[in-house]
Amino acid sequence: MSTYENCYGLVAAVRHSVGEFSEAKVRGEDTLGGYHNDYIVTKINAAIRELYALISRRVPDLFIEETQLTAVNSVFTLPWDFAKVVYFKNADGLQVYEMDQWQRKLTNATGSEMLYRRVGNTLILDKAGVTKTYTLVYKRKPRKIHHGLVVTGSSMSMTFCQDAPKVADYFNGMTVENISADWVDTISDYTAARVATIAAETPVKNEAYGLVPEIPDWAHFLIAPRATLIVRQEHPLTKRKPTPADFNEYRELLRTTLLEFTAPSSDEDMQNVFSNFAPIGTGIAI
Repeated sequence: MSTYENCYGLVAAVRHSVGEFSEAKVRGEDTLGGYHNDYIVTKINAAIRELYALISRRVPDLFIEETQLTAVNSVFTLPWDFAKVVYFKNADGLQVYEMDQWQRKLTNATGSEMLYRRVGNTLILDKAGVTKTYTLVYKRKPRKIHHGLVVTGSSMSMTFCQDAPKVADYFNGMTVENISADWVDTISDYTAARVATIAAETPVKNEAYGLVPEIPDWAHFLIAPRATLIVRQEHPLTKRKPTPADFNEYRELLRTTLLEFTAPSSDEDMQNVFSNFAPIGTGIAI
């Protein structure tokens, strides 16, 4: 039995709920059937993102990070997990403000170190030539989880399957659980070649593993039921679409969990959050 609600276990739970389960299917060794693992994992990550949005509105500090950024000719490259600026300040601790387009410097003006604009994955100061170090407090975005079989393994190192992102540092600090060997470890480094450095264990080729979601563990049990609703609602081969009673059951489970762990201002406030929780198109509006 797994220690955490990891991606492997979540895929198994969804497969049980839609009536297409076998260990071979969860491991990806049997690809026959209507539901493919990559599709199920996509919906699991959609469920995690929904829960992240709900939780972060009520407990924002859970997802706040602070980092130092050094400008290269007034350009700061944002962290890969950046979602939203909370506070941006210069070396003196003074806030640097986002500017509107009409505030941008003219060609014959010097501009200001206290104004910036967002362009892609960068923040650009209004003044050219700045090479100072600023502090960025930001809201991080949730990382996607996946599961699979170890491609290669050695002492304190494992290569993830091809479903893993090819982004350096993507899984740094996350928890991975080995289903086959029954151990849990922490990823200290991750490369674009999908190689994860772990703290203590020795993975072996073809052992099954799963990444653990980053939302609080008290919300993990909500992921599989929500992902199942999405799969049953969207997948064209689903024989039994979810009913209003199914949505209401999940909504009540979600409501009571958030009431217990996120301490909203009042029950009335929480009721307002879910007043529009109903099927719309291919998803659920909250």
